[in-house]
Amino acid sequence: MHNNRLVIAVGLLLSLTAFARADVLDTDSPAHPLLESISTALHAAGFDVAYNLNVPKVANTQPTRPRLGALPDLPPQTLPLTPELLEWEAAFSSGELGALAYLPLDAAASDISAALDFAWFHEAWLNASPQQRVFISWHSADAQSVSVLQEALLHGHAIAIRPEQVDQAGRLYATAGQRWVVDTEAARDYAGQVTEFLLLGEQLRRNSTSVLNPESREARRLAAREPEVFLKESLGDEFEASTIPEIIVPGGIAFGEDAVFERQFTHLSFEGDRLWLQDAEGQRFGLPVEDVRTWKADFDFAARSQAIASDAVVDIDERSRVRLSSALADTDTGAELIRIDTQPFQYVQRLDVRKSVIIDTDVSFFVSETSEAATESVTEFITEYEVRFLQADSMRIARTQAAVVYRYKSQVQAVQYVDIWGPDGFRLEERTDFDGLGNSTANAARHAAWIALFRGVINGSLDFSRGRYEFMKLEKAGRSTPSRL
Repeated sequence: MHNNRLVIAVGLLLSLTAFARADVLDTDSPAHPLLESISTALHAAGFDVAYNLNVPKVANTQPTRPRLGALPDLPPQTLPLTPELLEWEAAFSSGELGALAYLPLDAAASDISAALDFAWFHEAWLNASPQQRVFISWHSADAQSVSVLQEALLHGHAIAIRPEQVDQAGRLYATAGQRWVVDTEAARDYAGQVTEFLLLGEQLRRNSTSVLNPESREARRLAAREPEVFLKESLGDEFEASTIPEIIVPGGIAFGEDAVFERQFTHLSFEGDRLWLQDAEGQRFGLPVEDVRTWKADFDFAARSQAIASDAVVDIDERSRVRLSSALADTDTGAELIRIDTQPFQYVQRLDVRKSVIIDTDVSFFVSETSEAATESVTEFITEYEVRFLQADSMRIARTQAAVVYRYKSQVQAVQYVDIWGPDGFRLEERTDFDGLGNSTANAARHAAWIALFRGVINGSLDFSRGRYEFMKLEKAGRSTPSRL
């Protein structure tokens, strides 16, 4: 097998704006400016262009020429998560796939000769905005066509990465803000599990912008042991009643806050087993130290939460059966949150309710005051959360009868009782060990803070590129999740 089947060619696209649109297969799809700008060059290389490879007239026809296009289920800034990264690296290292990675000219230096150096290109890649980082995967059988594509787009300014240098390939893939794919018969016949190729040849579901079926057997299997899907805001608050039927909210833990920042942070990075926030001026601030397995599990939960639009973390029903988010399965984080879910009724006596739920209500990050002897600037967080006690009303709607409000401060690693509310809140005053309840649930506040932080990464408000590859490769496995307690 020739080496050019196994390499990543990394180069600079010299002039994106010089080309006009040509040979676009789906001109009625929403415009894709970057693909549109290079369509003439692609035509000269023997390629067609598709803004959306999954529209029926593209997905249902066999490619007579190679097609380069985007996938609606991988929109810009949808960076790969760990399973996708590992699957792609395995396919690349075995010679099944190759890739091109490039930056628009305005995202890179004008010194084209420097692009021959991977370290230089990688730095330019990380300095560019995520949507400018384009990563094109292709099947190894299409190496000859892709070499023409490379020449047409990159003018021959490229470097080759040997198969054994899979980490260099992975670093680019893990931080690619746009993932395109070369659509050919060989690519469609590929039997691997790489996301880009699984989506090829699939058409959009009716009245949908996705090819994914939430009712598929695999989706149902994954959801079988997950908590019921709901957003914690539907539980209402002190002034607004719940709108969720009691029957589908057995209780548990739900985290759904987005982090609020004291100053304008733009980047999150991972270095030296630490997380760092960076502001618009480039100043870095260390975050509190945490077990890296905890960070990885909480990151994966934030991603899973967005994917299924659910804040539910864990639920233990009246039969002691455990339902835990699949992102936290078989982790120490999951085990800790299961334990916390069992705590509330151990500290409350004679309260006529059946269920409890722990939710976050506010997460804020701020730069702490440091002494003159301090060697680094530090960012701390405060999490406010509530332990609510629920009972169904006559309409079978989950109603909060009483709630205890706590505030956790990372700077002192302590929780503080704040308030109680609810129609039966007054009953808690003589029947509750508030200190015991707070101390036993305090670690929930830590996880809520990290999840809120990572939501900023998932929704694109924080660029998490530096150290992302190493972070995605972290091991989060820990204690096995029991099926029941």
